[in-house]
Amino acid sequence: MTVLESSTVYNPRLIPMSRNSRRFLALLLGILISAAALYLVLRWAGWEALLAALKRMDVRFLLLAVVVYLTSMLARTAAWQTILNHKYGFGRVLAALNEGYLLNNVLPWRLGEVGRAVLLGRRSGGSILSVLSSILVERLFDLALALGLLFALLPLVAGIPNVPRTGSTIAAILIFIIAFLWLLVRKPEWIESIVSRLPGGGKRWMPAWERVRQGLQALQDPRVLFKSLGWMVLTWALAGVEYWLVLKALIPEAEWTWAFFMLTITLLGGAIPSSPGYFGVFEAAGVLALSAFNVPKAEALAVSLTIHGMVYSIGSLFGLIALLNEGETISGLYQDIRRWLSSGSNQQAG
Repeated sequence: MTVLESSTVYNPRLIPMSRNSRRFLALLLGILISAAALYLVLRWAGWEALLAALKRMDVRFLLLAVVVYLTSMLARTAAWQTILNHKYGFGRVLAALNEGYLLNNVLPWRLGEVGRAVLLGRRSGGSILSVLSSILVERLFDLALALGLLFALLPLVAGIPNVPRTGSTIAAILIFIIAFLWLLVRKPEWIESIVSRLPGGGKRWMPAWERVRQGLQALQDPRVLFKSLGWMVLTWALAGVEYWLVLKALIPEAEWTWAFFMLTITLLGGAIPSSPGYFGVFEAAGVLALSAFNVPKAEALAVSLTIHGMVYSIGSLFGLIALLNEGETISGLYQDIRRWLSSGSNQQAG
C-alpha cells in the first residue's frame, strides 16, 4: 500500500505531477508566451500601419527571397547528408528535413527534430540515436554561427569603434566548436566517465552513448567535418541574403548588417518556450533586432511576418507532401515519436 493509499487526510502535495501534466503545462506556458508576444508587437506596431507596410512590399524581391530560401534548404540538406556520412540519399534527407519542419510547425516541444530522426533511423540498418547525434552536430554548427555573428555584429550595432573584424570573430567561435567536437570523438573516455556516474550506471546508459558515438564517427574524417561545416556556412549566408531581400522589398536602404543581425536574434529567440511554429516569439525577436537600426515597428513587424510566413508555409507544404508520399500521417508519426521516447533512448522505434 502506498503512502497516498494509507493516508486518511488528502494532501495534494503528496501526488507527483504526471508526465502528461508537465507536458501540458509546458505547452500552455509556450502558448501564453507566444500570445503575449504577438499581442505586444501588434499593439506597438498598430494594425493600420502594419497593413500599409505589407501593401508597400515589392513582390519582385519577395520572389527572389523564395528562390534563395529554397537554395538554402538544399545547402542545409547537403550539410546534414554529409554529417550522416551519406548513409541516406539526398532526396530522402531533404524529405526528412521538411518533415521535421512540418512537425515543428504543428506539434509542441520541438518534436520535429526527434521526428526526422525517427523517420530516418528506423529504416533498415539505421539507428535513431545515430541520426539524433547528427542533428545535434547540425545544431552545434547553427549555434556556433549564431554566436559568432552575434559577437561580431553587436559592437557594430552599438556603434563601438575599433572592433575586431566579423570574419575573425566567427572563425574563433567555429574553432572552439570544432575543438569541442574533436574532443567528443577522439576522447570518448571523458564522456564515458560521466555516463558511468549517471543514475543507473553505465549498464543503463552506455548503449545509448555508443549509438550516439556512431553518429559522430563521420566527423573523425577532417574532410567530412570541414565539408559539412562549409555547407552550413553557405546555408547561413543564403539565409542572410533571404532576410536582406525581404528587407529590401519594404526598405530600399536596408543593409546586410540588419539582415544578419535579425537572422541571429530570431534563431536565438527560438530557444524561448513558445507555441508550435514559434508564433509571436519569432515576430517579437525580429522587431527587437530591427529596432537596433531604428526601423519603425510596423515595418519591422511586416518584415518578420513575411519571413516567418514564407518559411512556415514552404516547409509545411514540402513536409506534408513528403509525409503523404511515404504513406505517413502527422498523428501516426506523433504516436511513433511518443512510443520511442517512452521506450528509452537505447531502443529503436518501429
